[in-house]
Amino acid sequence: MKKLNILTSAIAFIALFVACSESLLDTPAPNISDESFFSSDAAAYDALVGAYDPLARYNYTQIHEWMIGDIVSDDAEKGGEGPSDWAECQDLKDFRANAENSILAGRWTEPYVGIARANKLIAGIQENENISAGVQKRYIAEAKFLRAWYHFHLLKVFGGVPIVNKVLQPSEFTEPRNTVEEVYAQIEKDLKEAAPDLPTKPELNADEMGRVTKGAAEAFLVKMYVFQAKWSEAADLSQKFIDEYDWYDLEDNYADVFTAAAENGKESIFEIQYSFITGDDNWGDDNEGNVTAIYQGSRQLYNGKGEIESGWGWGFNLPTQNLYDEYEEGDLRRDYTLIDDGDVLWEGTDDEEVICTQHINGIGYTQKVYHSRKYYIPKSERNGMSDSPNNWRAIRYADLLLWNAEANAHVGGDWQYGVNEVRTRAGLDPTTNTDGLDAVYHERRVELAMEGHRYWDLVRTGRGNLMAGYSDNKRYMPIPQGEIGLNPNLEQNPY
Repeated sequence: MKKLNILTSAIAFIALFVACSESLLDTPAPNISDESFFSSDAAAYDALVGAYDPLARYNYTQIHEWMIGDIVSDDAEKGGEGPSDWAECQDLKDFRANAENSILAGRWTEPYVGIARANKLIAGIQENENISAGVQKRYIAEAKFLRAWYHFHLLKVFGGVPIVNKVLQPSEFTEPRNTVEEVYAQIEKDLKEAAPDLPTKPELNADEMGRVTKGAAEAFLVKMYVFQAKWSEAADLSQKFIDEYDWYDLEDNYADVFTAAAENGKESIFEIQYSFITGDDNWGDDNEGNVTAIYQGSRQLYNGKGEIESGWGWGFNLPTQNLYDEYEEGDLRRDYTLIDDGDVLWEGTDDEEVICTQHINGIGYTQKVYHSRKYYIPKSERNGMSDSPNNWRAIRYADLLLWNAEANAHVGGDWQYGVNEVRTRAGLDPTTNTDGLDAVYHERRVELAMEGHRYWDLVRTGRGNLMAGYSDNKRYMPIPQGEIGLNPNLEQNPY
């Protein structure tokens, strides 16, 4: 992670924040007192970095957003070397996961680490005379956004979870699950309180890119309204965003959205930051980059003689023919989302590669599959297995436009505006579809494909039946058995 674009080791906060006790909801006793640690603005900043850090963890955004959002949906197959290569991911895909699934264990753990750190930061700097008033105001707002973010990422996978909005005492380590409605209410409260005290994107300094802004908080609140079917609220707030925040816009060319040049650009509302920092050869979170690029890269290439040779990637998250067929003829987005056998990338440059997908024929897929292009980076930007520098686009302006369109389709407003904005950039004429929701669902799929949204779009709109093996009791995934062992008050989902 770019660590807010500042290389901060912040050794002190590691002892203060790392969750390693018998309960993942517990923040252990610090080696130094809170009063001693939160003694300056610089110390508060170190703690803030710690609260952001889980966003970029290997067992969280780096794999989980696409592993669940894409692979579990009808947009992608798992890939790799076949069904047995990371079998727990295949179990998720086939809706046969159990409470021992290590992927789900990580999905529970990392957000609660982030929540604990955010709570510790708020408690440590609020009304602290050693911390300047401006720092208190902004950092508390950032921490509330992060707390909301982490709670939502638990909620969308597991349903109602224990709300943790303060530093817990030992007697509170075994609280039962809150309802889905209660968790959403807490998320909304945090975002509404955070937004007024956050800077706008133009107010960020160059070295602050990646930090939470007012626009990020309000866009995320729109998303919460959409997920709860609060259509009037979603329509009103998204329209306010479109009307007032003229520094956000679509990138001129869809092909540029996922390039290094467009990182934190005008289409970016919130990005999770990564970078390559020369370090060691260790795997995972010991490094500052991400693993998405190598996971989704092609396992094979064609050389200059047309012979097959090994590629850099591992071939996971393979787009389906079903997704390919969703694109209209002439839609520019298709070629910048899907890679077919023989496609030439970065033609005429030192990065040129000719993609081979022949290995896919041997791993059992009856329908044709492709490679994903959005997080496929040129070899000049690759820096080892877990050190690729490309950011994760968590919320972009196209997403906001389509939330606005979806909300307006429900309330009888102008849904065509958002739909046609993204279509125009894609080289398409305005939609001829007269069914607003059908038009929005189509555009969300082709505009945001392979960005980890499809599964959630299907289940929140009641279209889960489009996924083989899905049933309504599969909406929420099993809570890790280890967590139930630690907290017997957690009721298991009926998966």
